[in-house]
Amino acid sequence: MAEGVRILVKDANGVTFEPGALPHQYTYDANNNMITDTCLEQGAVVREKTYAWQEGANGVWLKATQSAWINVTEGWRG
Repeated sequence: MAEGVRILVKDANGVTFEPGALPHQYTYDANNNMITDTCLEQGAVVREKTYAWQEGANGVWLKATQSAWINVTEGWRG
């Protein structure tokens, strides 16, 4: 990606943010597949994207679903 290019996305509520400029925390299942990507924004806004996996042929794991970015900030009402 070209330097200086910003990728802005909208969460499930239509709020624009820049996930690439923010710190992330990840969780993984027993097969080492990422199941959550949590993005921490200034002001304690927390957005999360979840993934589900399905085992395919020869033990290869395939991404079955990927959610939109969801605001999961404690006490937030959308």
